[in-house]
Amino acid sequence: MQPITPKKKLLFDICIIVSTITAILVTWWSLSIGIYDVFPFFYIIPLVLIAFAHPKLGIYGTILLGWVYLALVFLFGLPDARSYAIATIWFYIFVSLGVLISTYSKAYQREGEKNCGLYYNSQAGAFSYDKVSLRINKANQKFCTILGYNCDDLKKKTLADIIPDTAARESFLNQVYNEHRIRDIEVGLAASDGSLRWALVSAVDCETPVIICTAVDITDHKQAMEALSQANNKLNLLNNITRHDILNQLTVLIGFLELSRQETTDPLQIRYITKEEQAAEAIRKQILFTRDYQNIGVHSPGWYNIGETVSLAIATIDLAGIRVTINLPKVEIYADPLLEKVFYNLVENSIRHGEGVTEIAIRSVETPEGLILAIEDNGTGVPDNEKERIFRREYYKNTGFGLFLGREILAITGLTIRETGLPGKSARFEIFAPRGTYRFGRENGRAGVRD
Repeated sequence: MQPITPKKKLLFDICIIVSTITAILVTWWSLSIGIYDVFPFFYIIPLVLIAFAHPKLGIYGTILLGWVYLALVFLFGLPDARSYAIATIWFYIFVSLGVLISTYSKAYQREGEKNCGLYYNSQAGAFSYDKVSLRINKANQKFCTILGYNCDDLKKKTLADIIPDTAARESFLNQVYNEHRIRDIEVGLAASDGSLRWALVSAVDCETPVIICTAVDITDHKQAMEALSQANNKLNLLNNITRHDILNQLTVLIGFLELSRQETTDPLQIRYITKEEQAAEAIRKQILFTRDYQNIGVHSPGWYNIGETVSLAIATIDLAGIRVTINLPKVEIYADPLLEKVFYNLVENSIRHGEGVTEIAIRSVETPEGLILAIEDNGTGVPDNEKERIFRREYYKNTGFGLFLGREILAITGLTIRETGLPGKSARFEIFAPRGTYRFGRENGRAGVRD
């Protein structure tokens, strides 16, 4: 619904004048030759036009038109009660129609003004295009500003002009045609200066000749994200190069320390060399940790089948003499792509620190709050005073920063981990996935025993 434009209002006014004059002339001519039945219907045309085009004045206009009709009948008609009665009835019919149409027209125009206000004054860009010709039908000021056009110039363009990428345009048109309603499709739009503006475009097919679309400008956001991505890539490249060079120098240092050990028999010197080797190895582990920590959050999280992820994680671990039982349902967890490394570190941690571990069980249980994934061994467990400390960056034994790294990986998507085993009997790590971060039945999980 769109308010009547000045051009349309002028056309309505011309039609009102012409139809009113025609109705008066037909009335005078009909009465002059003795026809009294047909001519009242000619007043319905100007009456409807007045009430629709000028709803605020429609009632007064139809009353005035009714009085004109009555005056003509009384002046030129037969002077009998029947003719006057019929004329009076028609007068009330005219007024009633005028009131009814004026009331409807007011509501119609208010609705149109409201919808057009939403359309033209929206903070989101809005435009529509013809289904057949793809010509831009209309656009609000926000959309014109996004592309740098004035509204009249933009109406001369087609969808091919503002979406120059043929593949993107065809994909957009196909989705509108097949789905009739699309939302938040990232589209590159050609601006008037030749630059490319990026927008999230939504569209709806209302079974009318035009498709109505909205567009939210995301150019600045996209450019910022691309700049951030490039900066991260450069930083990662710098870190990789620096880490590689440091590790090379550490290899040289450790080699010379070994040569120094072979060249001396002094117990004090050998003790110093041992300390130096330990310090060098600690530095090496810290450098390797920065490589793993750097990759956290680099890639978007996704849904990972737990059974498959656990199987892949332990596939490269030496399980000689250790029985691993996996009892997991068909469940997927929403997590960082490094989830596999979490399970690898947990199993490897049990083997390395469990002191005689012969069994490791991996299973799950669903609670009202969420899903718990448990990794439990039959080793010596973790003392009560260290259950939280083992997840801190400054606390590590042999394996480096594995548990700290695992907690950071899980935290990306709101997962948590804690140690709940019995000291002296077993270590038990519980990964908790709140509702919404796991789902059942998408792919086949894995259950079995590995030795």
